[in-house]
Amino acid sequence: MTEINDAQRYGVEIIPAAVEAGEHYWQVVSVHHLTPAENNGRHHILLNAVNDANTRMSGEMFRIAWDGGSDTLIIDADAPEAAANYPMWKWQICSVEGLGAPSDQVINLRTDHPDEAPGNSLFHHSFAITFRYTQAQAAAAPAASRLRGHVPGGGGHTLALLDATGLIKTQVVAADERYHFDSLPAGVYVVQNQSDGRVLGAVHLDGKQTVTRDFTPQPPQTRVFDTYLLLADAASAETQLQLSLLADYLAVRKMPFGFDVEAAVLAQQVYVLGQPAPDVMAMLESAGCQVTALPAEPGPLLAALRD
Repeated sequence: MTEINDAQRYGVEIIPAAVEAGEHYWQVVSVHHLTPAENNGRHHILLNAVNDANTRMSGEMFRIAWDGGSDTLIIDADAPEAAANYPMWKWQICSVEGLGAPSDQVINLRTDHPDEAPGNSLFHHSFAITFRYTQAQAAAAPAASRLRGHVPGGGGHTLALLDATGLIKTQVVAADERYHFDSLPAGVYVVQNQSDGRVLGAVHLDGKQTVTRDFTPQPPQTRVFDTYLLLADAASAETQLQLSLLADYLAVRKMPFGFDVEAAVLAQQVYVLGQPAPDVMAMLESAGCQVTALPAEPGPLLAALRD
């Protein structure tokens, strides 16, 4: 796409006009900082005005303004180069806008930029600006499609929304297992559950409607263990003490144990010592495990085992 303002690195900005749809106004279509080869040592604002057919206009007036003063330039369509030009002096900071209709404004035009030899030097920089007299268009309708639905067993899971360009956004599924992506433009989307690999799509949106699409339920998970004891950090002294208290209990009942929640989710009944972290609890519950918390302190733990 063509750059409208290549003078931004020189501090030049475009202030858009406040216009209604259908209203005619002066629109800035190009702001160009002249290269050293183009400028030849000048320090000018060079103006052109065109219509929608890109034909140069004549007789239109533009205002050059600065702190404490202003001047009016009249466009001459027959000029051999720019239709109008204005020489800037040292330290002057100018703005340009069209007259007779609302107008975009180009601001911070100045010549106190470093040397760019040969041709551009301090106080010898120029800018070419083209305005178009045109009709304001109605603003595009905002993207309003909404994608929502149910993620069975997916509370706390992370969903990724993708289109043909890649990842658009992510979202954590609410505790009620519902999700929604809002303000989506027309397009084709895929939703991926990054927590369990389920994929939803392709979903076609027109940029206006709300579409409800539910994920398929999680397939029943094969249970490797009837019971499993989930322990905390293997290196901690507290865990070592708990294991010494539980050794006979585990040996008699041949109960598997370990420190990995990914192994624990393969059990029907999971025992945990103390209160598990919320993310651990969420994983166990999402996997359909029955979870029983055992006391972490030695005395209460032994009492619980006897019971």
